[in-house]
Amino acid sequence: MNPPTPERIIRFMTDEAGRPVRARELAHLMGVPDRDYPAFRDALKRLLDEGRIVRLKRGRLAPPDPLNLVVGTVVVRRGGHMFCRSDEREGVPPEIFLRPRERMTALDGDRVMVRLHPDRDGPSPEGEVIRVISRGSTPILGVFRRAKHFWYVTPEQPHPLREIYIPTNAARGVEVGQQVMVVITDWEFPDQTPTGKIIQILGFPDEPGVDILRIIAEYQLPQSFPKDVLAEVRQFPEEIDPADLTAREDFRSLVTFTIDPADAKDHDDAVSLEPRDGGWRLGVHIADVSHYVREGSALDREAYERGTSVYLVDRVIPMLPPRLSNDLCSLRPKRDRLTFSCMIDLSADGELLKYRFCRSIIHSRAKLSYDEVSDFFYKGEISKVVKPHETLLSDMRTVSQNLRRRRFKNGSLDLDVPEAKVILDDDGNPVRIEIRRSDDSHQLVEEFMLIANQCAAHQFLRRNRPCLFRVHAPPDQTKMEEFANFATSLGYRFSVKGGVNSQLLARLLDRLKDDPRREMIHQILLRSLMKAVYQPENVGHFGLAFPHYAHFTSPIRRYPDLWLHRHLAGILDGTWTTAQQNITRANLPALGKKTSERERAAEEAERESVRIKQLEFLETKVGDEFDGQVSGFLEFGVFVSLAGIGADGLIRFSSIDDDYYTWEREAWRVRGRRTGRTFNLGDKIRVRLIRTDSDRQEIDLVLAETAASDELAGSIRRRSGRGRRQSKV
Repeated sequence: MNPPTPERIIRFMTDEAGRPVRARELAHLMGVPDRDYPAFRDALKRLLDEGRIVRLKRGRLAPPDPLNLVVGTVVVRRGGHMFCRSDEREGVPPEIFLRPRERMTALDGDRVMVRLHPDRDGPSPEGEVIRVISRGSTPILGVFRRAKHFWYVTPEQPHPLREIYIPTNAARGVEVGQQVMVVITDWEFPDQTPTGKIIQILGFPDEPGVDILRIIAEYQLPQSFPKDVLAEVRQFPEEIDPADLTAREDFRSLVTFTIDPADAKDHDDAVSLEPRDGGWRLGVHIADVSHYVREGSALDREAYERGTSVYLVDRVIPMLPPRLSNDLCSLRPKRDRLTFSCMIDLSADGELLKYRFCRSIIHSRAKLSYDEVSDFFYKGEISKVVKPHETLLSDMRTVSQNLRRRRFKNGSLDLDVPEAKVILDDDGNPVRIEIRRSDDSHQLVEEFMLIANQCAAHQFLRRNRPCLFRVHAPPDQTKMEEFANFATSLGYRFSVKGGVNSQLLARLLDRLKDDPRREMIHQILLRSLMKAVYQPENVGHFGLAFPHYAHFTSPIRRYPDLWLHRHLAGILDGTWTTAQQNITRANLPALGKKTSERERAAEEAERESVRIKQLEFLETKVGDEFDGQVSGFLEFGVFVSLAGIGADGLIRFSSIDDDYYTWEREAWRVRGRRTGRTFNLGDKIRVRLIRTDSDRQEIDLVLAETAASDELAGSIRRRSGRGRRQSKV
């Protein structure tokens, strides 16, 4: 008999023991023989260290949940507010707010044990840290400073720590005023100053490139690949070995091409389309990354740790080394490339008839850009690279629009939130900002990828194999009720008393098509929905209204897609044994959690890099006027989205001098007490930029009319002042 697994121990303690027990007693109850007791005791110690069980009085052990204890990871939000993100367990709040006096020495990224305070009312459940289980070693961004007799770092942005002591021998090579990354090395008691170690010197804040280096360091994004990974990549031959083609279908005679941003180098997907029996055969051909990245290799371990490629405003931090991501795996034009193909038969109006997956080889005919395809669709402009494919592109446009219509008819949410792209010069300075909206060129690729991803999930389901699904859970009822109140306040009757489904929201979005507030409402709805994650339990995809969905189409830049390719191959060739499936099934929850966390960090880093460059661009525009649209409210001001910039600034009520203004929450508007003047969501407004703050990522605005009146008053004061001074002479 093998020693019980940690999962079995916890299950037994929760479901069968029914009370706290000592280690020896637990071993006896579970039938652990004496020879296996040392291994059993070690397993208990690991569970204690991880916080999955706790030690009570007289050495008794128990799972934390029945004792009102929660184990999780500390997260620090902007503003310095601290939460414990709990491990996913039934009946446990997902996040617990930690008041400053109840944090012990917990910091961002630490594993902690928290005692819940069920008697406290508030927007989030509250608790107090009773034990720091393990340090997360999350680096802290700060500025290096010097006192009279010692060195220290002050964390930037709101942070639970005020300063971190740096020993003299750890301060060599650092200059006062430089931004640095620090990790805590010693902090035992909350009322003492923690000691830290500088792990990276970023440079002075105004030095070129330091702003992006700060993001890279703050989000712990890797800047280079380990030597063993690069050595592994160097071994791959430039040319495809003929032996690798024996079990592949040859699609090199098929017209395939890629459609990507003009500056893209990592081409995951190519598409093809052929008329077939009154309908169409759509080919979605995806780079066969799993051919190169073998499970358990150094390359695989590094890809797993990275989880995803990160697309910052001025660079890409790839999941795979460039020789793979930009060359051997990338579906470059005029090159033979190994692929995984999903061949999908569709009716003339876009109904899915059948599909099949196969390993393949293609020869992409062209690299098309979204701009070129868009110019062809909307302006009739035909570039050299588009010209040979005019008819095929037109057919693809028709097929994608049919797929899109079917998707929205089934309740898929048509949420269109434009993105800001900052254009930089060669020195990394922002020179202009472009607002990118989805059009038929993007939607063509999107629809083809969506249906291939559905087929991939279905392939695992119909074979009853463990799968890492991409899921989007139904929204929280409370948040939906809040959104329904918001929609009603804007004049849209919308009730969720009987629950909410995607069809109900889709009908509301359809009614918004001609509303000038449409984009603002879409953004607020997005914030009301759950975040999509990776997990082994299939709960469907609410936003897309798909019963099953998995990521298959981007293995160069997403680890879940690579995982799926690897196991899809095992399904097709019959090499995925039952024993291997059981191991996979046990490991999937951790994989889902890891890849979801890496995706979330990448998204936050990407947004912050854009925001920083938007602010840098606006620094040169202080004093300029902009058209804008009211996008939100606070108790003390109005948020305005700046047209052509994609960033929000704040007009403080104190800067509007014609009245006293208050936010009427339920009506989603601001109203003047005396004049009755209102600012409503979506109102067009003219503003002047008066200040930017890169450190706090703030943009301050005033009404253009207020700025004009202030200038007039200032001019009058200056003229009258000069007159008075002259009269005194």
